[in-house]
Amino acid sequence: MREVRYSKLVFLDSTDGLKGSKTLAPTFHVPMNAFSCGNDESIRLVLKNFTLARGCFYGINQTNNTFLYRRTANNTETPITIPPGDYTGQTLASTISSVVNSAMSSSTFACVYNATTRLFTMTIPTSFPSGYFVSYFDKTRTHPHGSDGSLYYSDVHEVLGGVSSVLSEPVNMFNGNAHTQNAGTTQVQSKYPIRLRTMDSVYLRCSAQGDAFCSSSFDHVRSGNKLENCDLWASVPVSSSAGDDLIVLQDNSDDYQIHIKEKQVSTLKFALSDGKGRELPLVADDQASAGNLRFRIAFKFEVMSEQHDAYIVKGASQEYRHPPTLTK
Repeated sequence: MREVRYSKLVFLDSTDGLKGSKTLAPTFHVPMNAFSCGNDESIRLVLKNFTLARGCFYGINQTNNTFLYRRTANNTETPITIPPGDYTGQTLASTISSVVNSAMSSSTFACVYNATTRLFTMTIPTSFPSGYFVSYFDKTRTHPHGSDGSLYYSDVHEVLGGVSSVLSEPVNMFNGNAHTQNAGTTQVQSKYPIRLRTMDSVYLRCSAQGDAFCSSSFDHVRSGNKLENCDLWASVPVSSSAGDDLIVLQDNSDDYQIHIKEKQVSTLKFALSDGKGRELPLVADDQASAGNLRFRIAFKFEVMSEQHDAYIVKGASQEYRHPPTLTK
């Protein structure tokens, strides 16, 4: 039976492990003589507490703020970007009207929000080129953190209550027909209730994790319904209550464990992601290294006993011979 022989508490602040990094992915060097075990022992890490300031990133950000207007005449697309921030339904509708008019060199496009149904209704002016609005969520784009990640690996369809597309099959994001130029105005509407933020949980990842599995939604390149190994350590829900300034996990039941197969720990790397494998959206490149966006964790380093009890195979005595007789 495995038992805890001894344990020690570890407290980490992400800022201490960044060393000028522009991402929230700290690395810590561990004194091996203090974090090792013997031949008949094993190592276990048990997460006890996680905290992150919720107010350090916006509900609308680079993961969910860019959609496109696709011209059907020549299949070209104009990107439309909503400025990052926290919105109400009304202020988001007003902002969408403004950014669409700016991108399309117009002044008469209008977006209206219905607080009861939580749907947008948009009126496309007759002068717009023939086309429709489109949003891409495409895993064939292998660099969602790159310069075009906000275009092709975006949750903006969830924000606007529409449907997403893949690059090979773009579709109209909203209910309603595609617009035809100079044939009158076209009205389109959200298919589903809009969302003012799309991150429901923050996921803590650790380089020491080797026994966790996840479905393909948690990784930006995998697809299908097969479970795969992953580095996820914990899932921390993001509260929808406006007054909750902290994202907190307090685990008093030792649910989040990592069993390490090696006999010592020399380096620990951590990262935070959303539920689609993307790094948390920084407001500025130096936000994490400056300590404005940081997380703190507390975990137990435990050394476990590995007892090997004698095991006797039970069975009828006539089935076993000593020495064994070879058949001819």
